[in-house]
Amino acid sequence: MDADIGGRGAAVEIAGFWRRLVALAVDLFLLGVAGMIVGGLLFDALARMGGYARLPGFALALLYFGLCNSRLRGGQTVGKMLLGIRVVDRAGAPLSVPRAMLRYAVLGVPCFLNGAPVLGPDAPLPLDALLSLLVFGGLLGTAYLYVFNRRTRQTLHDLAVGSCVVRAEPGETRPVAAVWRGHYVVLGLLAVLALGLPLALHRLAGGDAFAGMLPAYRTLTREPHVLNALVMRGSASFNGTGSRYLQASLRLDAPLLDDAGLARRAAGVLAASDDGRAEDAFVVILVYGYDMGIAHGWKYRSYTYRPDELR
Repeated sequence: MDADIGGRGAAVEIAGFWRRLVALAVDLFLLGVAGMIVGGLLFDALARMGGYARLPGFALALLYFGLCNSRLRGGQTVGKMLLGIRVVDRAGAPLSVPRAMLRYAVLGVPCFLNGAPVLGPDAPLPLDALLSLLVFGGLLGTAYLYVFNRRTRQTLHDLAVGSCVVRAEPGETRPVAAVWRGHYVVLGLLAVLALGLPLALHRLAGGDAFAGMLPAYRTLTREPHVLNALVMRGSASFNGTGSRYLQASLRLDAPLLDDAGLARRAAGVLAASDDGRAEDAFVVILVYGYDMGIAHGWKYRSYTYRPDELR
């Protein structure tokens, strides 16, 4: 696909969808290997950081993409070099380092915030809405443009800094129209959807299906060394006999997987909750590890208790 970016720059041959996708996969693999090496060397330190362990992961990704996609490397990461594509500005020149850093930040911040324990369940709705706009609005908008903006293949981070990804050795080029304005309408709709998502989740959390779990969740997150908790209900069937159980996964900031006392206290909290009175078993999973965003490592230990064992 050939394009004159924004109708003001040099004619270039736009890199195709699959070339960009494969190049990204190569780069993420390399970052993952680097993250696993760092995680292996600093496992306990990263585990104690909890959600903040994503900061060093983001820093590594920012340095890699920011430096390689700049003029220092001719706008090419390792993946882009292998696939014969590069990042340029509207004039067809490589980006400066600050501009390339900003380009990645627009893409990376939503990715690294996604799933990170930034706000708790009691966070004000406006803060939840802003975070949702940043994370889900950013991710959905990027994915939408990546797939459907076939004219220029620019996504949010490209539009933010006026860049595009082109073939490193383009063939015959010709200028075509800039980004279709209808894409901006879709981005606006996705932003509204992202802003409204927390309201829907707040209403869902206040329903009968989840209301009984919230007190147990709040109690468990106040336990020493518990970074965050996940409480859920499940069921199992064996030889035609069904059973119901309440489960809590506790992420720890210390290597306490063998702490049966902690597991038993957590099971007692589940049993004492409104939702625990009709359960056949209580499962507590102690989790210790790290998630850098580019790599993760976890250790688990599971404990199961019957109601009569907790009396």
